[in-house]
Amino acid sequence: MPPADEQTEQTIEILAECAASIQKFAEVFLSGDDGRFSRPFSARHSQLFEAYDDPSIQKILVLAHRGFGKTSIFNYLVPLHAIVFQKYKFIVPASCSSTNAIMQSDNLRREIIANPMLRAVIGDIKPVRGQEDAAKFSSVMWDTSNGCRILPRGMGQQVRGILYNNARMQLGICDDLEDAESVLSREQRDKTKRWFFSDFSNAVDRSQNNWRLIVVGTILHESALLNDLKDDPSWTTLEFPLCDENFKSYWPAFMGDPEVKALHKNYKDQGIVEEFYLEYMNIANPKEDAVFRPEFFKYYSEGDLNFDSDQYDHIILVDPAKTEKVHNAYSAIVGVSIDTSTNKIYVRDVVNEHLTPDDIYKKTFDMAQRINAKVIGYEVTGLSEFIVQPMKNEMLRRGLVYELVELKARKGEGDFATKGTSKGKASRIGALAPYYRMGMVYHNDSGVCSVLESQLMAYPRAKFWDAMDALAYVVEMMELGERYMEQDDADSPLYRERQRSLDERYQKLMDEDDDPLDWDSDPWDIE
Repeated sequence: MPPADEQTEQTIEILAECAASIQKFAEVFLSGDDGRFSRPFSARHSQLFEAYDDPSIQKILVLAHRGFGKTSIFNYLVPLHAIVFQKYKFIVPASCSSTNAIMQSDNLRREIIANPMLRAVIGDIKPVRGQEDAAKFSSVMWDTSNGCRILPRGMGQQVRGILYNNARMQLGICDDLEDAESVLSREQRDKTKRWFFSDFSNAVDRSQNNWRLIVVGTILHESALLNDLKDDPSWTTLEFPLCDENFKSYWPAFMGDPEVKALHKNYKDQGIVEEFYLEYMNIANPKEDAVFRPEFFKYYSEGDLNFDSDQYDHIILVDPAKTEKVHNAYSAIVGVSIDTSTNKIYVRDVVNEHLTPDDIYKKTFDMAQRINAKVIGYEVTGLSEFIVQPMKNEMLRRGLVYELVELKARKGEGDFATKGTSKGKASRIGALAPYYRMGMVYHNDSGVCSVLESQLMAYPRAKFWDAMDALAYVVEMMELGERYMEQDDADSPLYRERQRSLDERYQKLMDEDDDPLDWDSDPWDIE
């Protein structure tokens, strides 16, 4: 055993490392078989910890999937690190209700009592003077012997104006400030936002730099507080979905690709697939507000239909990346077959990847040959020199003959819902809604349409638009070809009624004062 002086020196060095790195602190104080963090941290956790270790980042928003360990990290690890090293002496953990905040505060207190290493550094904990009643201990603010105070608060309770040793709140942690039920109410959403911005956020002393605000949770509604913070450049947002839109796991040690796909299928089979996107991918578009709902998605099996029949028209739709560095942006290729006798659109294949120009041409023609397409429509807006002539050259080089159709996006001024997404694009995608609502669109049941479905369900606030934007051009292709949906021509009552509904919706879309998420839940109802 090393001499006492050497042991002391080693202890000081370890504590210094723990003070500088919250991950190191967790590994020393809270790991092991009986520790709260018995599983090794992932690279994504390290990314989160690095942000926390940077004192210049004072406002942090964390959006992480179920199973990431949000509660353990922010209700235990973060406040314990602050207490042990007295980084923040007045800590306010907040939640959607006082009951939940008190419960988490009590669990934190018990963690300190049960952990001898923490007790050795922190010392005893005690209720605030005058509130020593043991039955009320966990429901009131409490102090530590090393000079820190913890004040649990529920949404709506007073935080602003409360002082500890003449200091305001220094560390505010909001965990699940909104719940699934209350967030559906506009009045409750507004109430939460007012409390957060007027009371909680203003409880810190902005003349100092010794404070930090951390908000953790899941975006439960596109008009909720967390989405506002996500769009606020003054907040550092850290997003940790379980997987990408193709269900490729970002954390294989926790859940591999097969397990992620199986989990998605389970939610889908239970008819609650939107919950999967909410809990594991942080995509929220509540069912009552969604333009494209899971129940609108109909499916078919390739082996059940004879696509060689003359009743089908097969087309490929291409939406290339709109940047010179196309390999850094997404391109989308969608293959569809249209049954002109029954007015059904079959989405047979979807590619939504980072593709170089050569990859775009190759995958386009490969898909065209695979589904026996005769027509290829491709968007030429933007860097058309990367798509028009090279596409024709590649076709001739392969000795293929296709009808190539240049598609030009309808222009719309201003942004819609997502930065960089034009109203023209949003309205073009919105034109798909009546086809889905009337059960005219069928997805390949092999799973190739998953990325398309995730984008549609997030519309009009989707992070990525490529796959659904490519599919949206099927409407223009039908109009240009004058050979699709023959039973629903411009003189039919159904066509006129649908067009009237579209016109009304687009008018709302163009109204800058109108929030698209406030539209009626059934905008496409046509009797």
